[in-house]
Amino acid sequence: MQEEIIPLVPVLLILGRGLGIDAVAVVGMSAGAAMIGSAFGPTNPFQAGIAMKLAQLPPASAFGLRFAMLAAAFVLWVAWTMRYASKRRTEITLSDDTPAARVSAKDVLILLLVLSPMAAYVYGSIALGWGFNELSAGFLIGASIAGVLGGLGVAGTTAAYLEGMQGLLPAALLIGVARSISLVLSEGHVIDTMLQALAAPLGNAPPLVAALAMIPAQALIHVAVPSVSGQAVLTMPVFVPLSDLLGLSRQVTVLAYQMGAGLCELLTPEWWRACGSERR
Repeated sequence: MQEEIIPLVPVLLILGRGLGIDAVAVVGMSAGAAMIGSAFGPTNPFQAGIAMKLAQLPPASAFGLRFAMLAAAFVLWVAWTMRYASKRRTEITLSDDTPAARVSAKDVLILLLVLSPMAAYVYGSIALGWGFNELSAGFLIGASIAGVLGGLGVAGTTAAYLEGMQGLLPAALLIGVARSISLVLSEGHVIDTMLQALAAPLGNAPPLVAALAMIPAQALIHVAVPSVSGQAVLTMPVFVPLSDLLGLSRQVTVLAYQMGAGLCELLTPEWWRACGSERR
């Protein structure tokens, strides 16, 4: 999850002021951490899940390698963020007259209901072969129960759910457009020409060079296609056959897409504008 982090940035800014760190460090420990998880997460359904499905790879394939990469990237990002925060300390501003809120049993239960669909999906995708239909059903059930328990009622929960669907509509349209482009390229045999153009300069290169070259290529594509799921639908039908022609593992191709698209989001202007608007 990434966009879901943005509404939490104002709360984390208050925490940052209490800790004596600036806004950039707060974004680094919130949105930046989510981007690291997106780029290296082995169970990311919107990035790794879609890409591995299009590459015809099992959902849990190379889980150990992906988890090791996630752990290394996480440690590096935490150390980098802490180093930045320690060098740019700010004045601690914390109001003492603000009453402390207490966490009730209902709050804990609602939080567990929100997290349970993702936990169930991780198990189901590994042990039961679940896909996006089961993930969607889990979120729908968990969100409905959480809304009712939270005091929204049936009508309020339904209205909140429809409002959330409106926010996801642009991303859904982008995925649809990306899929239509991929379909036109495939049915019009344009992909064959693209593959030839991409494979020709890489044909004589070592496989390691070709694999590494895919990462900046995916990063450049991500600037124009900021949706990771839309980019997977658009690029995997091209890069997977290309990797087959070059003798590369499809797993390497998926990893190159994950790292190129995921790490590019640390620099993508849309993300920083979104975080900046929330901060203001």
